[in-house]
Amino acid sequence: MRDYPFPGNVRELENVIERAVTLSPETQLNVAALNLQNEQRQASSRDDAIAPKAQSVSSGPLTPQLQDMERQAIIEALEKTRYNKTAAAKLLGLTFRQLRYRIKKLDIE
Repeated sequence: MRDYPFPGNVRELENVIERAVTLSPETQLNVAALNLQNEQRQASSRDDAIAPKAQSVSSGPLTPQLQDMERQAIIEALEKTRYNKTAAAKLLGLTFRQLRYRIKKLDIE
């Protein structure tokens, strides 16, 4: 256990031990029950899977991109509901107040 880096810190350690206790048929835990080598391989494969996605994002600040996407989604929902804000909010999974706030924040009206 000392050689395993535990990138998730204490939470990961807790999860590994809980899983070992739950899944192990033995009454005492051993190294095989902890399955740390498999955990390390899965963590590195997750990191490899995430890295290409991070590189494919267009360069520049993220906030304007997100605001443009949010603005477009709100406009489409409003058009789809014939500018009925209550129906558009429901379509977007927002409350009426949340939608009204975002419309004002994004200067849609």
